[in-house]
Amino acid sequence: MNSLKSKAANGVIWSGIDKSSTMLIQFVFGIILARLLLPEDFGLVGMITIFITISQAIVESGFSRALIQKKDANQIDYSTTFFFNFLISIVVYAILYFTAPFIANFYNEPILIDLVKVVGLNVIISSAAIVHRTILIKQINFKTQAIVNITAGLTGVAVGISCALSGLGVWSLVLQYLSRNFMTSLLFWVMNSWKPSFVFSIQALKQLFDFGSKILATTLLYAAFQNIYLVVIGKIYKSEELGYYTRATLFKQIPATLVTTIIQNVSFPILVDVIDDNEQVKKVMRRSVKLTAFLLFPMIISLIVFAHPLVLILLTEKWLPTVILLQILTIGVIFFPINAINTNLLNARGRSDLFLKLEIINNTITILTLAATYQFGMTIIAIGYVCVSCIGFFTYAYYTGKYIGYSGIKQIIDMLPYIFASVLSVVISYFVWSYIDNRGVFLGGGVVTSVIGYIICSYLFKFKEYEDIKNSIQSKLRKS
Repeated sequence: MNSLKSKAANGVIWSGIDKSSTMLIQFVFGIILARLLLPEDFGLVGMITIFITISQAIVESGFSRALIQKKDANQIDYSTTFFFNFLISIVVYAILYFTAPFIANFYNEPILIDLVKVVGLNVIISSAAIVHRTILIKQINFKTQAIVNITAGLTGVAVGISCALSGLGVWSLVLQYLSRNFMTSLLFWVMNSWKPSFVFSIQALKQLFDFGSKILATTLLYAAFQNIYLVVIGKIYKSEELGYYTRATLFKQIPATLVTTIIQNVSFPILVDVIDDNEQVKKVMRRSVKLTAFLLFPMIISLIVFAHPLVLILLTEKWLPTVILLQILTIGVIFFPINAINTNLLNARGRSDLFLKLEIINNTITILTLAATYQFGMTIIAIGYVCVSCIGFFTYAYYTGKYIGYSGIKQIIDMLPYIFASVLSVVISYFVWSYIDNRGVFLGGGVVTSVIGYIICSYLFKFKEYEDIKNSIQSKLRKS
């Protein structure tokens, strides 16, 4: 038991290192390439994202989750999955290859023919390492995964930047993507001793597919609707405008992704342990919502208020239209970590059926909202995204209110003190530094002052989360 706990704790640490490092690499690399390339280059890649994402989901077919769920998975299961995934990857790539002209005609961008054919190779490349990655996950071996992902990420960065400096334009993004995934698959083969046997079992395939097909359906649904904005914007507007949207999306996702990762790693196992005690569940949910608000809102408000100098400094003036999109979309991302907490409750209660139902409802609302806003310009589309996020929050929170009496309104009331403290500290900081002409000094000074102001507000308002974090840091310093 102690060995399992030790492996789990070590896994959480290395998983955190993996995710944070990968995110940092992608962020820094994205900034460098955004300065070297044009918005339309990113827009062209954004146009084909949905096709590659769906293709990868089909190739994986939910078998990875099925192998993890199957406690007695053996060499026959692994080998059958490997060969099935590889065979399907060839079929899917063939479909991409021959439909590339139709995709290009849909967007009226002839260059997409070659882009789809080359980027589509990643479907085959990635399929070769699905089982290797799955085995490491079953072993709770996140250290090897972190080493592989970080090394491959840095390799992709080196290739992408070299290509961009050589004037290859959009192909810099394509070659970066392929080199990163090729290195990922290669390293998984090198660092994982597992090798497939030349066996194939129809019975094993059927057992795995019975479970994996449900995962596949949910994954395909999620992938399609998560990328629907890219399809519509790419079809109706110019590729450069889609480029502005993809950059704004990258920036606004960072705080939400960081906070969601932290909270989910902590809250879900605790919810599972206390799920039969509604009072304890409610306490865990309230603590999770408050901690999320405490961590998230200062970042969100800062990103909105300082978006203009941030974009100009990091991306240069050619990306200026990204500012208004970033400010609006960031408002919508506020609910993303809170929704994750609410869905944690459903999953802890074993109600994945309700989760799928809510996904269908919210995706339908997304389609209707996009259909009503797409013709009025990018700003209105972004506002529609915020409206969808708000509605989605209340639909996810409905069952939380039903099960434990912690409704969406009550969750918002719990978040209000943190919203007030964040707005107060960031807005005051903005006006204090607004008289400085130098953008770098204005941004740096504004952010530092905002952090100091938020810490002061946390102390004055006696936020429990602030006290817990402070005490934890002091405890670790004393031990060291």
